[in-house]
Amino acid sequence: MFKLPIPQQQSGAVLVVSLIMLLLLTIIGVTSMQTTSLEEKMAGNMRDKNLAFQAAETALKTAEASLPPAASIQFNGTDGYYSSTATPAVTDNDFWEDYSNNHSSGISLPNISQPPRYIIQDLGCISPALTPCPGQHVYRITAYAYGGSTNAVVILQSIYQI
Repeated sequence: MFKLPIPQQQSGAVLVVSLIMLLLLTIIGVTSMQTTSLEEKMAGNMRDKNLAFQAAETALKTAEASLPPAASIQFNGTDGYYSSTATPAVTDNDFWEDYSNNHSSGISLPNISQPPRYIIQDLGCISPALTPCPGQHVYRITAYAYGGSTNAVVILQSIYQI
C-alpha cells in the first residue's frame, strides 16, 4: 500500500492569495457599477435636454405659423405678442404664450414636464422710414421649454420676417 506523505507544516499561502484575488474582483465590480450608474444619469440628462430642445423648436415653429399678416396683429402684450419696446418680467408666466393654447398642428409633445411657451416681439419694418410699412416686417420669437423634468430648460430665439 502506498501512502502520500503528509506535510508537517502548512503555510496557508493559497488562502491569502485567494482572499487578495477576491478583494480585487470586488473592487473592480464596485467601480464598474459606479461608472455604469454615472453613465446612466448622463444619458438621462441628455435625453431631458434633447426633449427640451425639441419642445422649444416646436414652439418656435408654432409661433412662426401663428403670425398672420402684420396689420391684423395687436402687439399689446396679450397672447404672447409684444412690441419691441415692451419689457415685461421674463419670469412672469403671463408674459409667455402657452404652446398648448395656440397650436393647431396636431403635434403632441409627450414626456415633457410642462408645455413650452413663446413670445413674439415686433421689431418693426425693414424700411422704418416708410410709414405705413410697405415691405416685410421683422419679428423676434423666443421659445422657452422644459424637458422630461424641470431641471432641463432650453431657450431658443429666432428672427422671422414676413
